[in-house]
Amino acid sequence: MEQKITKDNILKDCMNQVRQSAILLILGILIGYLLLMIAYLLPVEKMQENLSQSINVLTEEQEYHKVISGYNSTQLDNFTDSWMLGIAVYNNYLPIWERALTCISADYGNGPLNGLVCYLSEPGGINEEIEYTRYWHGYLVILKPLLLFFNYADLRVLSMMLNILLMFVVFNTFKDMGFEKEAWGYIVAVLFMMPVVIPLSIQFSVMFYLTNIALWILLKKHDQIVKKNGMILYFQIIGMATSYFDFLTYPIASLGVPMVCLFLLDSDNTLWSKIRKIVYLSISWGFGYSAMWAGKWVLSTLILRDNVIVNALSQVLLRSSHIQNGEKISTIDTWIRNLEFYFEKPYLILIVICFIVAIIGIYKNRKLLVYIIIDAFPFMLIAAMPFAWYTFAEQHSYEHHWFTFRGLMTSVFACTCICARLYRTKSNSENSLKQGYRQGDK
Repeated sequence: MEQKITKDNILKDCMNQVRQSAILLILGILIGYLLLMIAYLLPVEKMQENLSQSINVLTEEQEYHKVISGYNSTQLDNFTDSWMLGIAVYNNYLPIWERALTCISADYGNGPLNGLVCYLSEPGGINEEIEYTRYWHGYLVILKPLLLFFNYADLRVLSMMLNILLMFVVFNTFKDMGFEKEAWGYIVAVLFMMPVVIPLSIQFSVMFYLTNIALWILLKKHDQIVKKNGMILYFQIIGMATSYFDFLTYPIASLGVPMVCLFLLDSDNTLWSKIRKIVYLSISWGFGYSAMWAGKWVLSTLILRDNVIVNALSQVLLRSSHIQNGEKISTIDTWIRNLEFYFEKPYLILIVICFIVAIIGIYKNRKLLVYIIIDAFPFMLIAAMPFAWYTFAEQHSYEHHWFTFRGLMTSVFACTCICARLYRTKSNSENSLKQGYRQGDK
């Protein structure tokens, strides 16, 4: 009788979770659409005026400027930034509910930068229009209001300030919670993203903000989220927000980095429990990410009466294919192409230092080697997430490796946290490692 009740309770909990996830998804789609309509109500004349003041920044750099010559990891994506800005300042006379879905910009040929320059020089002139319907373009909710007060150069400086401030806040929060060594591991992980470039490109900044804000909220509100049994919904929200705001840059960081943090905070040390959490929280994030994105396609198809779903799915198939410019690419080629940015001498020095630190830590705890492996295993699974993503989105990760490599922040953070756990006091290290092993046996 007890077993029947237990099964019924499990089924009831599952159905309740599914219902909550479905409600959250529907609310997310509706709220996201409403926010975009509100953003499109803002007048664009002042945005155009402000952007015109600094359009020379983009024209001087052109579409793929390298901040440090010879380092592809410092390449900016002014091509996509021009497209984002062009959508933000474009004015048309479609109903507001259509503008929020079509995300139209001016097209004069020769790419979005040329289209933006030509449009700003004569906003009322004759031009072609190009729709970009398959993405949510949620960044417009923030970008449009900012352009009312700042030009593009201002946005870069402002973003640089906010990036540094956000890193400082996350670092300090780690330290305040007793994770001093993990805090430095976080800094090392950020260094592997080539952080000097991120605030100079709107395209790269969106994912950086989202990942770090999700990480900081988890650090501050972990106990409340767990108490309300809301971790599954929290990771679904992260996935939905990633789909809404991001332009397919390095979305896997928004899953992996908070998950590393979760296992630092988690009081449940059983190995099987951690593996199970990795699986179902990844599924929750993946559901939020894909379902939110699909929601845009369905909404656009219904309202615009245009088969956006077919166009979007064709792009998904292209980006996940194994073909690049008519030639077959392998998974290993894609992995190496994303890792190659770390073959430069400065990063190799950093890698060697981290490796030495890890070897020393393992030697100090050599009598606990079995416990170390068991404790590290969940972190290593998380570290593998970017490679799983590169395998799934193979063509995209191969072609755009010069920014998709930043997803490896997840791998670096997971590995540095493994090292950090080796450098606690000997008694604390032994107790924590053995506790996880013994609870795993139970």
